[in-house]
Amino acid sequence: MTASDTAAAPGEASDGAPHDAPATGARARTRRAILDAAVSVLSSNAAASLGEVAQAAQVGRSTLHRYFPERADLMRAVGDEALDRTRAAIRAARLDDGAPAAALRRLVIEYFDLGPWYMLLFADPLLADDEAFWQESDTAEAPVRDLFARGQQDGVFDRTLTISWDQRTVWWTLFNAWSVMTEDCTSRSDALRMAVRSIEGVVLAPSTQSPASPPALAHRTEKSRTT
Repeated sequence: MTASDTAAAPGEASDGAPHDAPATGARARTRRAILDAAVSVLSSNAAASLGEVAQAAQVGRSTLHRYFPERADLMRAVGDEALDRTRAAIRAARLDDGAPAAALRRLVIEYFDLGPWYMLLFADPLLADDEAFWQESDTAEAPVRDLFARGQQDGVFDRTLTISWDQRTVWWTLFNAWSVMTEDCTSRSDALRMAVRSIEGVVLAPSTQSPASPPALAHRTEKSRTT
């Protein structure tokens, strides 16, 4: 976690914990509840008030303001949490294990549930223009670029495409999948299936492409959601 994640919330120093101690116990749960509520509320209505976020988190507005005095503080914390979740997704995808194509599919499945976080971040003016935030995000994805390089070296990924193109394709396609879930009421399983097929259709070398097995993909998808 970043320093802003682990520092004691304003007004919370009386709990005896040092200001640079990690948030634990009740404070950590409250903080996580506020962040989860912020993503849920603000991704549905960007104009929602902090009072609505507090209500969704089941905390008082004064409590929310102790943790996040300004809306900008809340959004930065959402960004930090999204980065932490991105790093966790990359670790869970085990990008160094096995065939590059299988690792790519695992990555897409792990990334898929980041949708609400990134849909909010893409739309937020503060973070959309925050070069430092997106640079940190790019740094976090170094293992993903390594995967694309390995896949191209092995002849599994299309060598006529740049690694940057492959990386952008993953995010463009995921954004499209998240959008159709919201706008077209597409089911999660169908949106994920189409995202995997679209990404593989671009990234994989033509000679290595094969139809995905919907039952197998659905099984892995449900398993990833429950673990």
